[in-house]
Amino acid sequence: MYVHAQNYDPQDVENYIAQYKGLAIEEMHRTGIPASITLGQGIIESGAGKSPLATQANNHFGIKCHDDWTGQGFIYDDDRKNECFRKYDSVAQSFRDHSDFLKTRQRYSVLFTYDSLDYKSWARGLKSCGYATNPKYADVLIKCIEDYDLHQWDLNEDDRAAWFAQINKSDSDQSAEQKQSIVQRDDVIQSSMQKESAADRVYVFNDIKCVNLLQGESLNQLATTYEIGMKRLMRYNDATDISQLKPGDRIYIQPKRNHGDEKFHTVKEGETMYSISQQHGIQLDKLYEKNLMKDGTQPAAGEIIYLRDDRDAPPKLIDESNQNNQGTAKSFPASTKQFHIVAKGDTLYSISKKYDISVDSLKQMNQLSSNDLAIGEKLRVK
Repeated sequence: MYVHAQNYDPQDVENYIAQYKGLAIEEMHRTGIPASITLGQGIIESGAGKSPLATQANNHFGIKCHDDWTGQGFIYDDDRKNECFRKYDSVAQSFRDHSDFLKTRQRYSVLFTYDSLDYKSWARGLKSCGYATNPKYADVLIKCIEDYDLHQWDLNEDDRAAWFAQINKSDSDQSAEQKQSIVQRDDVIQSSMQKESAADRVYVFNDIKCVNLLQGESLNQLATTYEIGMKRLMRYNDATDISQLKPGDRIYIQPKRNHGDEKFHTVKEGETMYSISQQHGIQLDKLYEKNLMKDGTQPAAGEIIYLRDDRDAPPKLIDESNQNNQGTAKSFPASTKQFHIVAKGDTLYSISKKYDISVDSLKQMNQLSSNDLAIGEKLRVK
């Protein structure tokens, strides 16, 4: 099978889920294949619908022609040059053929002995049955499912809210002070929610759906209300710690954009790249990239930050403000980076040494179940 490089944009993934979850659910009811598995495979193998196979051949699952294929073919370089992949008239045909491909081949028959809600066994079974040559395929698929809460589409509507409440009540997500505040202000939450329904709270900023965090409301409660996992909610808001998001703050419940709502931002005293990214609805890593700044560095007050275009030279940083505009930007240690993109040859050990953290901490921060990594995978390192 053809597996696209894991460098797709989060917004592309959200769009893919919104567009094709109905097909995945339909196939689940028809064949018993979990919708989470179908969606996860489609995202991974089609680059969230952006790969040449997907855009030119409607092939979202990397299925090759094989001897029994009588339809059109699409020639593409994979393990070998000029390999033949199936070409479909529609995406719906691709989804249906993917289901039939698994359902009718003896090598995949063991999959249908697994519980339809056990996506991990299905993912590992696909790998052991030889669906993909990538040795880390199962881990990549499970991570995709969990990163985007795809398991919710395996559940009926009545069970979905209960599942989100369960996965969002981790004790590690709340400090003791926040827990006590939640208990003391529960009546405030209930009163607020009665006055303002969940749907009425949602508004759009920079083409992103968002809400304001209520006084006394925990992020866990907000995430459960809008049926989104805490891990995904934190990622959408570029938050590394729950304390970064406070009552009254705008909370994004969709991925922020690659650009801000305006062209420029003039830095005020006390502002950070994080606060600017939240204010203008732009992904933090994109904001750093556009302004040629290293992760963790902060601009000096009065500097102009670009929100849409790429600048030619970085702004003056806070640590340069007392250097009379002489010298170059301060060099920050690697540990100030928040993310690391896995390159060829990287291991958890080598990455842990680079950022001065333990392998166990690295696995815990990224919810990794094994030491396997995929090239292009984005890991949190701070």
